[in-house]
Amino acid sequence: MVNKNPKVYKKMLENNHTLPYKVRVGGQLYEVIVYSMLGKIAGIIVANLDGLTVNRDTAERVIIEVQKYSFYFDYLKKRAQIMKERDSITAERIEGVQRILNEKGLFGKKLQSEIDELNLALEVYKQQQRKLDIYQEDIALLNEKVEAQQEILEEDWNHAEDLSLAYAMAAYGQSLYLEKTRDTRKKMLKWTQLHGKMLPADQRRALSKLAFVLSEAQAGHIFEQIISLIPMLENDLKLNRNQDIPARVKDYGKAYEAHCRVYEPPMDKIRPLIRNKKA
Repeated sequence: MVNKNPKVYKKMLENNHTLPYKVRVGGQLYEVIVYSMLGKIAGIIVANLDGLTVNRDTAERVIIEVQKYSFYFDYLKKRAQIMKERDSITAERIEGVQRILNEKGLFGKKLQSEIDELNLALEVYKQQQRKLDIYQEDIALLNEKVEAQQEILEEDWNHAEDLSLAYAMAAYGQSLYLEKTRDTRKKMLKWTQLHGKMLPADQRRALSKLAFVLSEAQAGHIFEQIISLIPMLENDLKLNRNQDIPARVKDYGKAYEAHCRVYEPPMDKIRPLIRNKKA
């Protein structure tokens, strides 16, 4: 029998929660119940508004819509899980010490062009982080709206896609600049260790503070975590990685937007979790 109480499908020791919104498929609204154990999804059930399970074909159509909406914010969720707002805190710390990089001649002529490039990358990091923080707030507001109305409306789908694109492009540009200046940061820190003691006291103190903020234990660690997520941003996209960064980000936006329009969830991995029965 297809129409059963979802509790029948709950296994011993599993937790369950119902998604805070319903999904409309074929003009009907459905609820999605997720069973979990030890923090991992163990099963999924789709029920109608009468609280009874539906046939498997309908369940799959509903879950495809849920996965598409979730896809828009997969990178944000992964990044937030790793960063825990440390990317925003790092941007504030950098702003407080970045002025030392503007002192021409401090690092010598050989390093100056690379230092200018690093300065640009840090400026991009700060600007893009401000955008990311704003987009993240907008996404939170969108999800609150969806939860309050208990349904994803057409306007919400459009807004979600726009926010996903804006967030991804800002994150991608930020990540590429950080990756490009990885070696320069190491050179700057090494130069500080070798020559910093020869500077006047005020410059030495300022440079030490900058070196501390950019060290592997501070910003350097955060930067590497952000860089490590580049493959997630590029996943399934055909990109020309030999362009300069502005052109690369522009083309990335076009490729990502096109990918959003044709995205299909990996149902081969999700189907084993669906507990709805065939009619």
